[in-house]
Amino acid sequence: MEVLTIQASRSILYNIDPIGIETGLVESLCSYLIRLSYEHNLNVGHLVNKLVVPELHKDYLERSSKYGGNSFFEGAKTINGYKDNSTELVRVLEELTTRIDLANLTLFKLKDLVPLRNLFKETFSWCPECIKNWNDNNKSIYYPLIWYLKPVQICFKHKCYLIDKCPACYKKTDILRRQMIPGHCPNCFNLLIQDEAIEEINNLEWQWHTFVYLNIESLIGLNSSKLFVKENISKQLNYINQDLFSDNIPNFARFLGIPKSTLRAWIKSENIPTLDGLLMVCFKLDTTILEFFSKNLPNVTISHLVEKTKTSKEKVIRRRLDFVSIENSLNEVLICDQPISMVATAKIIGRDKRVLYSNFPEYCKQISKRYREYINLESKQRIEELKKEIQIAFYSLVNEGIYPSSEKIQMKTNKRGLLKERVLQEYWRDLLVMNSLYNGKGRK
Repeated sequence: MEVLTIQASRSILYNIDPIGIETGLVESLCSYLIRLSYEHNLNVGHLVNKLVVPELHKDYLERSSKYGGNSFFEGAKTINGYKDNSTELVRVLEELTTRIDLANLTLFKLKDLVPLRNLFKETFSWCPECIKNWNDNNKSIYYPLIWYLKPVQICFKHKCYLIDKCPACYKKTDILRRQMIPGHCPNCFNLLIQDEAIEEINNLEWQWHTFVYLNIESLIGLNSSKLFVKENISKQLNYINQDLFSDNIPNFARFLGIPKSTLRAWIKSENIPTLDGLLMVCFKLDTTILEFFSKNLPNVTISHLVEKTKTSKEKVIRRRLDFVSIENSLNEVLICDQPISMVATAKIIGRDKRVLYSNFPEYCKQISKRYREYINLESKQRIEELKKEIQIAFYSLVNEGIYPSSEKIQMKTNKRGLLKERVLQEYWRDLLVMNSLYNGKGRK
């Protein structure tokens, strides 16, 4: 009886700890699913089809899984939200791992604050510096929940934009794919880091992006959702309208820069703002979201807010473009021995990349093409070098009388995940076929 009790308490999947629980950088549910698959040496598709889908009890998902469909992955954008697909996945993964805290990896506690409308990104974006640091320091690579939200465009820690294209293959990444390794591109399986310089953020954009990031980080890191009641939004907006705008919705709407019909619907609780809209309101009112909901608004007047807005606009000084100097610099970049990216070029010249593309499109296209060809060549050379390592490891194992399985190859080369790349996996299989044919002829 004692043995049976112990077995019943065991989890089907490893009970791995989510990263960053109760912080603003908590791991997302998507990320946890990817890491869980990786720890079991399975691709995400196998784990989902064999263990998750059967427990969801959804006919359309079971049919899709059986006949090679993609229904589960097509709906992955809102897995980190609070709708049925999110809560059901939390239930299943908690049953499989015996954990009780996976709802914290979603936006469940914010369900009464923001609608899902326009909330999640269509494709994945990440901070290459975060991934590089985790990889260099042998820390678990994961994808924070905050990276999946559409208003978040920066990494506050590294003061850079999040990127959404692999620096190696230039392809975008789906929110969830059948084959995903933490920190690696699911298309080319290169590490999602970049060697080129980080694109800097100008001061005006940084002010807004920082406000967005810090407010969302504070929301995600909250332990309780009791503060967030939909009715509080309309009550607070109504209070501000009366106190600062003398109950004049058109003036209030003009100050916020939104249609008065939209604001009226918010005040009357006929609609609620998107997270982006709520952030914009708080930014304009010079307050945080937490202050907005706690009714602890700063003691300001409308004249003060207007004056502050004007002052911030006056600080933006546009430098004139020195076309001759910039053109000479772009020419130098084109003829230099070492191709560099447009991000690095923009940093050297001291101008925003978008400004350069707008005024010198042909130069920029040539520089980007040259750098892309260089990266592709580097990638091919890297693949050839890895093939040589696989070949040496393969025949070394054969000579030792050991079957050269993918696991043994990776142990021999001391490179975990080496054969996750499709081209290298195919090469290994070709070696198996050639070795089998050779041995067959030898036996005859």
